[in-house]
Amino acid sequence: MKKTVFATTLIVVSETALAQESTLVNEGNRVLTFSVFAFLFLFTLGITFLAARRNSTASDFYTAGGGISARFNGLAIAGDYLSAAAFLGVSGLIALYGLDGISYLIGFFVSFIPVLILVAEPCRNLGRYTLGDVLSYRNNFRATKLVVAGSSILVALFYMVPQIVGGAVIIRALIGIPYEVSVGIVGLMMLIYVLFGGMRATTSVQVLKAGLLISFCFVLVILSWAPYGFNVEAFFGSVISSPTIQNHVISFLGQSSLGVAEAGQRFLEPGLYLKNPIEQVSLGMALVLGTAAMPHILMRFFTVPNAKAARKSALYAMFAIGLCHLFIVVIGFSAALNVGPKAILGLDKGGNLAAPMLAQLLGGGPESLMGNFMLAVVAAVSFATIVAVVAGLTLAAASSLAHDVYIGAIRNGSGTEREQVIAARIATLLMAVISIIAGIAAKGQNVAHLVGLGYAVAASANLPALVCTLYWRRCNTAGVVAGVVGGTLLSIGLVLVSPNMTYPLMQKEAALATVTTMNQKLAAASDPALRDKLTTERATAQATADAIPANATSVVGLSKPLISLRNPGIISIPLGFLLVILFSLFTRSALSESKWVEMSVRRETGLGVAQATVH
Repeated sequence: MKKTVFATTLIVVSETALAQESTLVNEGNRVLTFSVFAFLFLFTLGITFLAARRNSTASDFYTAGGGISARFNGLAIAGDYLSAAAFLGVSGLIALYGLDGISYLIGFFVSFIPVLILVAEPCRNLGRYTLGDVLSYRNNFRATKLVVAGSSILVALFYMVPQIVGGAVIIRALIGIPYEVSVGIVGLMMLIYVLFGGMRATTSVQVLKAGLLISFCFVLVILSWAPYGFNVEAFFGSVISSPTIQNHVISFLGQSSLGVAEAGQRFLEPGLYLKNPIEQVSLGMALVLGTAAMPHILMRFFTVPNAKAARKSALYAMFAIGLCHLFIVVIGFSAALNVGPKAILGLDKGGNLAAPMLAQLLGGGPESLMGNFMLAVVAAVSFATIVAVVAGLTLAAASSLAHDVYIGAIRNGSGTEREQVIAARIATLLMAVISIIAGIAAKGQNVAHLVGLGYAVAASANLPALVCTLYWRRCNTAGVVAGVVGGTLLSIGLVLVSPNMTYPLMQKEAALATVTTMNQKLAAASDPALRDKLTTERATAQATADAIPANATSVVGLSKPLISLRNPGIISIPLGFLLVILFSLFTRSALSESKWVEMSVRRETGLGVAQATVH
């Protein structure tokens, strides 16, 4: 299981759920699960209805008129950021690999430090609705709007598709609705929130989701610690001394000579999962730096009244995210202790069902009403998590398409309020259709690497252009365009030649190696039942190898990866900055230099921010 954290999203669940009808919810309790889902949907629909009555201008649709408080916005940012990867994926990683899973939570949390230091206040002082507004302040208006919009839409789509697939899989696995219909349900809910409610409805749904997630995590922590008298030392002592965990570590490491006491201790030490330091540095760079340039995160800083509120929003978000992460740590270890790594792996090889399984167990077990109610709640909260993130991404992508491409690049910044609102809603509808089609096309595919690609593009294309525009006098339009376009192409190109892609010949080699192993085991096996099992496995592996042509290649014509990194951030991020710097140094722009002093004053003071941004 040498995958990054992004491969621990619900996409791994899809491979299991789409292959078989294994589900934690039995037939008799599906009505209960459906009722919890329906209640949450109707409640959020009411929020959308109330928000829609207050939307009349483009500012209302994009940024809720800039009237959201810092505390409310901070919770919305947390709701936007706490995705299924954090709640389900990382709790599963901790349940399977112990301390190594916590490292990812640290990365998720630390990523808001660059946001707080570098971009929160300047973006609020300079921007109006989108990242394109900030970058076009001192660069060529049309060129900047166009390239930044393209990059932002790609980032949103890369991040959105895995979320939609994950949400569809939750519905299918727990309620039994067909996958394609499930994708349509996710897309429809997302469309309703954004199309009718705009930023107000999206913000309210995100705040509700953050509150539900943190509250339910807290309940799971209380139930996990209660048997130990809320003694943290006793809880972790039980984790170390658990025979189930000890045997799991011994089996995973393949060291039969490892003592049971030492095996339990190894669960609280690094090295079970993270084995490639360069890969982790690359992933960490993309995660920490990419967050500061994710369009749906940046857009939230335009919804508050001023720069001070933007800074406070980031602090509130860090507090909410950090609190939730602490709860997830306990949930992960509690799942390992109470459910057991073997049982978790038996249902899902990625460990993503660790938290739902724990909720069901702490509620009384699979046959109890409370156990299935707890499972239904955790599933509904997970689904709300996904829909809230997707709604934020849809709004960000639609804003880039309508405000930056249509109003900005095509109409050169001119357009009535009515035209802007109509453009925004058409763009929302278009993004919803594209995402639903992509979600259906991704059926049975492992698209988890798209999340990592989204962060890589944001960190390699958007961030260098943003930071250099804000803090370097010589930065100009040529540098921004080269950095955004080059960083985007580099990120995508490096992923296309990385181990993330499918290489048929490598699969053929692995299948033939399995055939050889099965032959060796058959030669030593005498039990008839075991021989039948080995024979079946050998036949399956041989059929897989025979089905792959000898000249099969990846989608770009490769027989094996050109690079070993799954996440290209360590390569593409420095090159993205280098492109901005070189093209800015080799060209001069009177516009960019003449606007530097004005931008610097407004960046720090916010003078003129109350007026509409004029380019």
